[in-house]
This record gives sequence, structure tokens and C-alpha cells, in this order.
Amino acid sequence: MIAESMVGTTIKAHCSNCSGERNCEIRGHHKVRGSDDYAEWWTTWYLLVCCGCEHVFAQSVSGNSESYDYDCDEQGRETRTPVEAITTWPAKFKRNRPDWFVDHRTVVDIPSFGIYRSLSELYGALDNDLNTLAAIGVRTTFDIASEQLGVASGLSFEKKLQAMVDCKLITESQSDHLGVLIDAGSASAHRGWQPSVDDLDTLMDVLEEFLHDSFVAPAKKKVADAKVAKMKAKVPPRPGRKAPAKKLSQPAVVALLPMSKD
Repeated sequence: MIAESMVGTTIKAHCSNCSGERNCEIRGHHKVRGSDDYAEWWTTWYLLVCCGCEHVFAQSVSGNSESYDYDCDEQGRETRTPVEAITTWPAKFKRNRPDWFVDHRTVVDIPSFGIYRSLSELYGALDNDLNTLAAIGVRTTFDIASEQLGVASGLSFEKKLQAMVDCKLITESQSDHLGVLIDAGSASAHRGWQPSVDDLDTLMDVLEEFLHDSFVAPAKKKVADAKVAKMKAKVPPRPGRKAPAKKLSQPAVVALLPMSKD
């Protein structure tokens, strides 16, 4: 099939926005080949649009004539399938984003886009297997969030945690977990420690829980309280029950006080 004839057709590809294999329309296609005395290799490039969410992304599929997976068919005959490396941009999500992160503009009022930008870069580092940078990013995101909670930026991390406990922003248990998060980020930043994928999953669990408890849950409660108050005002009182008396404003109260004879 020539390159031009593939445009407008569909293939299965992983959509990072949908987080799954989807039918995707090919909007662009280009294939590069090369060879030497020993092998032939190729890379096929696609510009794709997800047929479900309309997410646009690029994908490359690379292989060579020496790399195959061998198997047998139902008749016992040997079969072989080329081993191909598939790369997408933007990269596949290595960690699913929380709902509150994806919908923060409409559901949760995160007080600073600094937190959102830091998290965006952090997830990008995770997606691209930049483990050392991701560990540093976890610590940085915590630092930005702590300042948004009113903790002085000039304090050491240890004193920041203690200040947050004293102000009842976090519990002692959360302080212990966040302390490990901070130490891990410092080890990556200053001692070249590279965490594993499992290590990063644990660090992200701690960070996301902290951000949810500190920003998301209070914001959702505020929205819920406002909705309940609005609905309460619409509900008619029971028959025979007097409506609550309106409170007098301060100026009215002052006007009713007896005037001094002096």
C-alpha cells in the first residue's frame, strides 16, 4: 500500500487521552527504510486522530529484518512476527491522572496554576521514564503546595512539616509520609538516586493524597455547601411554621438604643 492511500483509513493505536487501544484515523503517513549487508530496517510514522475523543498524536513503528517472534499455527507450522518498537508522542500515560487533576478548571478551584504546571511536568517526566527528575518534581510540587497553604518559603523542609502539623494542616502520620517523599526528592537532587517505577508510584500516592486532602476535598465541600444553601432557600417552610425573623443590621440596632441625656 503506498503512503498516500493510507491517509483517511484507520488503525488500532493507544490513545493516551482515552487510556486505551482505539480506532484512530490516519491523517499523515511516512515510511523510512534502510539496509546494509546484514539487515534491513524501517520506521513508519503516523499522524493520528482518535476516533473516540479526537485526541491528535504521532506514532512511530520501527522494526528490522533480524528481529522476530516465532510461534506455531494450528497446523504446527512455524510462524514469525516482526518485533516492532512503538513510540507515541505525547507519550503514553505511565500513571493515570486523578479526576480532580483532569477536571480542575471546572470541578476544583486549585488556588495556584503553579501547582497545576508543576504536576503537568511531573506527569510528563513519569511518562517519559525520567525517574530522577520525577522524584525531584514530587518534592518541588509539595514545596509549591506548602507555600499555597501559608507555610513560609524560607523554612527548611523539616520545619515546614512541623509548622503544618502545628497548624493542623496535616496529621503526624501524613508528616511522616511526606518526610519520606522529601528525603527521596533530595536524594535524587543531591545524591544521584534513581527511584524505580514502584518507588515513584509510592511517592505519587503520598503526593496525590496530600493534594486531595489539602485542596480538592475542601474545594468540593465549599461547592457542596453552596448548593445545599441555595436549595434550602428554595424549600418552602412547613405549614404553621413562621419564617425566621430577619436579623436587624448593626445600624438599625444602634438606632434603637436609648440616647444619652448628656
